Amino acid sequence: MTKATRIAALYMAVVFVAGGLFGFVAHGVYKEKSARAAAPSSPQQFRERYVAKLKQDLGLTPEQLTQVTAILDQTGQRFRDLRQRMDPEFDTIRQQQRGKIMSLLNEEQQGKYRQILAEWQKQHEKRR
Repeated sequence: MTKATRIAALYMAVVFVAGGLFGFVAHGVYKEKSARAAAPSSPQQFRERYVAKLKQDLGLTPEQLTQVTAILDQTGQRFRDLRQRMDPEFDTIRQQQRGKIMSLLNEEQQGKYRQILAEWQKQHEKRR
């Protein structure tokens, strides 16, 4: 093998390895973005996927599936109850934060901040 042939073979190997690395990285980025796009958009969808995964991966019997569903219902209710008890405190903290921020802003900024808060409120209500 001549020196020129060895150099050409080395370049080909480097290009091949670089292409493999690029493909590996690109696939990881694509997979992450597509997984996020396929993420459940509502709590109900998340729950359905969660239950389906447990059923499939664990091979749950119908009786176990009924019990798991009951556990999820009970737990969900406990979370809702806790959230309902904590909401007033969260609201108080949120209002204090907003008041402090408003006190830092000039009149023009305050108007824009009110608009931002109104937009956030609309988005929050859509999710609920």
